Amino acid sequence: MKRQIMNQEQEMQRIKSRIADVYARREELKGVLASGAVALIAGLAQLEALDGELSDLDIRYKTLWDAAHAASPHPAAIWAASSDFEPMHLDCVTAIMLKILDGKCKMGAAEKGALTAVYDVVKVRPRQGLASEVHGLIAAAREDSDADAAAIHAWRVRAEEHIPKPVMKGFKQLLRSSLPMSSSSSQGSLS
Repeated sequence: MKRQIMNQEQEMQRIKSRIADVYARREELKGVLASGAVALIAGLAQLEALDGELSDLDIRYKTLWDAAHAASPHPAAIWAASSDFEPMHLDCVTAIMLKILDGKCKMGAAEKGALTAVYDVVKVRPRQGLASEVHGLIAAAREDSDADAAAIHAWRVRAEEHIPKPVMKGFKQLLRSSLPMSSSSSQGSLS
């Protein structure tokens, strides 16, 4: 497994290098075309070939990147899968996810990524007090940044009113003490 990851990383580096080379050739060709040193039809055909090669390299790189990242779930997802949360804590996760989407969360990127991984695990668990329709709204907002911001805000306010402040405060303390971050992250502010 470790050897496979090394091979994927090496292949990704090789593809990145090729992308840089092809892109440099493409930019050079555009300059030559602009100066008129190459016949337009021949130059455009070469440009189209380079664009096709860049596209193919990009697809290969993305496929390898997706495979490398799908193989290793976020540590917070593993933690959430093995944790037994109180029903109100499930609502806390949903409320924090709404706060992230509403742009009111003060967490750093690593904490947001960890909380999102937790949300993805627990969103389907039963015993949540918040209506299930909120999960559809969250999914839509995650897919489309132009989603109904007013609805996200309204649900965030509703969720925060639904959860007693001491419960949310206690849950955030649990996250601070237990939530694993990715290996390359630094701790921030869970709020």
